[in-house]
Amino acid sequence: MKSLIAKARRGGDAKVAIGEVDPEQRKASRAEKLAARRAAIDGNVELLHESLDAAVREEEVPDPQRLIQLAGQLESAEADRVALLAVERMLVDRIGQHLQRLELIERQIDGLEAPEENEGTLTGAWDLVLMPARQRGTALLRQTGALVNGTYRLEGGWSGSLQGTLVNRKVFLVRIDSKLGKSMELEGYLSDDGKRIRGTWLDYELAGGVGATGQWTALRQSDSD
Repeated sequence: MKSLIAKARRGGDAKVAIGEVDPEQRKASRAEKLAARRAAIDGNVELLHESLDAAVREEEVPDPQRLIQLAGQLESAEADRVALLAVERMLVDRIGQHLQRLELIERQIDGLEAPEENEGTLTGAWDLVLMPARQRGTALLRQTGALVNGTYRLEGGWSGSLQGTLVNRKVFLVRIDSKLGKSMELEGYLSDDGKRIRGTWLDYELAGGVGATGQWTALRQSDSD
């Protein structure tokens, strides 16, 4: 386990400690897509600025319609650049969150927490609902200290394991599907009474730089009747 944590700190996948390593090809593809999209947007913005400057510098009165068209295209390109920046900021934030979880796991490995822990709040059976498709399922979780692991089954024949953490009522789980591998992150907050979790999920498969996302809830089975 420690070798995996060391790999993450040296610049490897920050998710290695809570699931299988993302395939190198998938990570390289994501980076290439973001870099290509950034270069295309920057190039388009630069060309539009040059065209607009040239139109304004014309000795004769410039065509108002062309100026309006260029201004509109420039505004659209700048909006694309802002949207891309938001995607990149989200990815940086997620890397930071993963590194924080690595620190927590490493402290447990080093024995800073008692080796024998009572079962935590999340231990037990939960009913799941993933929105917006209203996909239902169940999860069996076991919490030891801040670490959480378990299994799940979803409608449609999907099943696999869950691994993650619970810190200050914030739940983080990685879905590792038996068919897809590591496929989803689920974040949420545990209710004060410990009976319900509500949050958001993010699919790892990025489309155009933005992952599919939605809401999810979990209700402890003993309280779902």
